[in-house]
Amino acid sequence: MRTPINFFLVILILLYSCSQKPATQDPTVIVSGKIINLESDEITIFKDGDIASGKIDEKGNFKLKFEGDDGLSYSLSSGRTHLELFLAQGDSIYITADAKDLSGTFSVQGDHEKEARYLNEKAQNDKGLNDLFELMANSKEEYLKIKDSLFTISETNFRAFKMEEKIDPEFILIEEGYYAFAPLYFDLMYPNYYAFLTETPQDSVDFPENEVRASLATIPLDQKQFLNIWSYTALIDMRITNLTNELLKSDKSLTSGEIARNFAIDSLLKDKSVNDHFVYTSIKSNMEYRGPDHVKEAYDKFMQENESPKYAEKLRKLKDKWKPIGPGKKVPDFTFTDMEGQEVKLSNLKGNLVYIDIWATWCGPCIAEHPHWDELKLEYADKPVAFLTVSIDETREPWEKMVKAKKMEGYQWFAENAWKSDLTQHFMVNSIPRFILLDEKGRIIDPSADRPSGMIRESLDKYLAKIDS
Repeated sequence: MRTPINFFLVILILLYSCSQKPATQDPTVIVSGKIINLESDEITIFKDGDIASGKIDEKGNFKLKFEGDDGLSYSLSSGRTHLELFLAQGDSIYITADAKDLSGTFSVQGDHEKEARYLNEKAQNDKGLNDLFELMANSKEEYLKIKDSLFTISETNFRAFKMEEKIDPEFILIEEGYYAFAPLYFDLMYPNYYAFLTETPQDSVDFPENEVRASLATIPLDQKQFLNIWSYTALIDMRITNLTNELLKSDKSLTSGEIARNFAIDSLLKDKSVNDHFVYTSIKSNMEYRGPDHVKEAYDKFMQENESPKYAEKLRKLKDKWKPIGPGKKVPDFTFTDMEGQEVKLSNLKGNLVYIDIWATWCGPCIAEHPHWDELKLEYADKPVAFLTVSIDETREPWEKMVKAKKMEGYQWFAENAWKSDLTQHFMVNSIPRFILLDEKGRIIDPSADRPSGMIRESLDKYLAKIDS
């Protein structure tokens, strides 16, 4: 096991006191360059979701602009090609590479170019730490030996790098935090991974879980300066999740995990900035999947009580993105193909409530809903409800095979272009299964409706009563 975590906290707090810097007047960040042999003609900057996206021309040229934040680590992605960058407000950086030989051709010029080179060398050197499946399939002794060795080598490389001139103190803080907190995160994840990968009952996994959990309990919960360190926030999130589960077991009056999680956050996180961060991430995650109507109470409460204008503004922008697909909005007459390859349209189903299931054959949670879907279809067989499943598989073959093998009946349609299909783009689908409910005139009732295994019957019955009246 590695050095106790409290030793690193002193270092991090001292580092933070030296890392403060004035904000740049112009927050615009420009990331441009030329990357050849990419599989996609789109490129995106990610940080807690999409930040900016753009097109790559036939020569590999691209340019992205966005409003930057304090110094943060970002991911630049196109298809299966990924690059790591550290960017601050006002930065401009130019990248060149060949996607077929990224490590051998990556070049960067501009602001924070040293940090970018380091991050992409680290990504290549730390492959053993990045492949959790391979690492955590080892027995306890082998796992600890390999993990400690990999972290030691990686940290040694970092110590040498940070001795160079003009390395951003904020970047050093983030990297120091990674080495302080990530090993504990790995240890906490190990029993679950090992049990899954080796098909071993989790309660029989040989690992000092009590010792690791005791270390988790020592993590300070009030260090707002560490909120840009993913391993720190991941550990706090574990504390929140653990308390949420305890509350759900002990208090039967809590009707949902979301309510229990809010209680857990308020109970654990007394620092307002840290509390705001985790309330924000919880609302954001739920809003991205379910939309504003499903988080209205939490959203309104946060807007009244938060002390973090940046988080509030991000939630407002996310809420506004849902306006075109809010209740009452008309849906375009999207085109699909059925099992026979014939063109079909949403307008074919007008006159019925339309309950749409967006799924794929590789999606386990999607498949788990199928028995509930079938029960629901039987239950409403004599009602004006059209049950439409839309596959976003990459190709038709696995979809056709599963539909035939499982004898899936009714409206089985296929959307071309998978995640980039007109349907998924219009409804901002970023995870599946996703369910949508339309009225008999093709207007949206709920852009992210309850699952068949959930409370969807209440919505169906409510709107069927309106049709009958």
